[in-house]
Amino acid sequence: TVGQISQIDLGSYSMGDKKLPNKKISFDIHTAHGGYVVRVSHGSYGSEDDMYVISDDQDLGQELGKIVTHHTLSKE
Repeated sequence: TVGQISQIDLGSYSMGDKKLPNKKISFDIHTAHGGYVVRVSHGSYGSEDDMYVISDDQDLGQELGKIVTHHTLSKE
């Protein structure tokens, strides 16, 4: 295991009269042959975790940023 980031608080944002909700994302990063496996927990009871594979030839930071952006913008 590379490490675990227990929770990221994305905060709440307002865009004019629109206010985006405060969402939290928990994910684990595990080393694997040829890259990393990232498990993202939604924190909701009964919801399934999402799994992502990031290969060694991809930038880990950029890919994690894409995952966080995807989950921030996705509808529940």
